[in-house]
Amino acid sequence: MRITIIAFLFLISFCKNANAQEVIVLYQGLALGSLPVADKEVFTKPDKGRPFVSHVTNPTLTVFESKKPNSDRTSIIICPGGGYSRLSIEDGGYEAAKVFAEYGITAFVLKYRTWRDSAYIDYKTAPMLDLQQAINIVYQGAAKWNLDTTRIGILGFSAGGHLAAMASTGLTFRKPAFSLLIYPVISFTDSLTSKTSTSRSVLLGANITNHLKNQYSPELYINKVTPPAFLIHAADDSTALVGNSIAYFNGLSANRIPAQLHIYQKGEHGFALYNKMQDEYWMPSSIKWLVLNGFLKQ
Repeated sequence: MRITIIAFLFLISFCKNANAQEVIVLYQGLALGSLPVADKEVFTKPDKGRPFVSHVTNPTLTVFESKKPNSDRTSIIICPGGGYSRLSIEDGGYEAAKVFAEYGITAFVLKYRTWRDSAYIDYKTAPMLDLQQAINIVYQGAAKWNLDTTRIGILGFSAGGHLAAMASTGLTFRKPAFSLLIYPVISFTDSLTSKTSTSRSVLLGANITNHLKNQYSPELYINKVTPPAFLIHAADDSTALVGNSIAYFNGLSANRIPAQLHIYQKGEHGFALYNKMQDEYWMPSSIKWLVLNGFLKQ
């Protein structure tokens, strides 16, 4: 175990020098559902806490190509968290992508649209449209990036986990081959929505009907064709209640879909790649799970 952690620490250090190869603008012209407003995107790097980007109205897809020439052509689209009001784009995006690239997995970080007053006709559809566009771009560029279209997965942190789960269960999406859901907000039902979580209110606005709550609760739509999932959560998470991951895992299990759920006793919310409260990096476990299910070779 100690050797694995040391090796992973070396990998993290090495990856800090890796750079993205390409940044793709998702739309040529005004994105569907957006209003013509000036770009006011802001990158904030506080003295304490994680860097984040907010007021995103021009979504992009940043490419981190596999660092292994003879890779298994596996790829993953990463959806950062941030409660739909901002994106933890560094630790919940670029850092994860760099590590995946070293493992031989081509990674794409999706900078999807975040809430901004008077910037949208109807914001609740914007992030899903951005993810659908990103999936289409990856499929269409499969030959260019040497990808296997049967091994295109998705990773979502926090609210990005909600977005990833929506893509995995929705009827209008090209479904990913697999999903990695890290302390995800899955459900918008009252019983599984934390009082400290803002994801539901930011995405759906005020006066949310029960119909909308159910419509945006992907655990209610799991079926036989929902892709396998690897889930990580902390039992003491007060922002995204651990019941979210349990409900999704139970839905997959009921439909006999391969799934693995790891619940930390401690870790709280937003630990990104490293749960410092338990001194553990979860990514090596996710790689083993990808190997176990045939999405990656040993």
